[in-house]
Amino acid sequence: MTLIASSAADLADRYPIEEGRVRPHKAMDGEGFKIRTLAMDAGTVLREHRAPVPILVQVSAGRILFRVDGAEHDLAAGGAIQVNASVPHEVEAVDPSHVLLALLG
Repeated sequence: MTLIASSAADLADRYPIEEGRVRPHKAMDGEGFKIRTLAMDAGTVLREHRAPVPILVQVSAGRILFRVDGAEHDLAAGGAIQVNASVPHEVEAVDPSHVLLALLG
């Protein structure tokens, strides 16, 4: 058992947002999965990239624009999206944001 955060506020305290930065943090690795957190300042962009495995992305605080397959998805706290392996995608923080990323496989 690993407690990643007890609340969105706890997650924000553990992984503070740094001015002008996208900051990934290793939350945990397990058998067949990895969980990361992204602390993103407003206006920062995680440029287009691909994940080698399927991913699940959920916004825990803030608001992001998630671009994939020619579409832009406006995700606020609680919003989530799944993306298959090797599909190009990009993330832009509209507001200071915390994002949970699960790499599945």
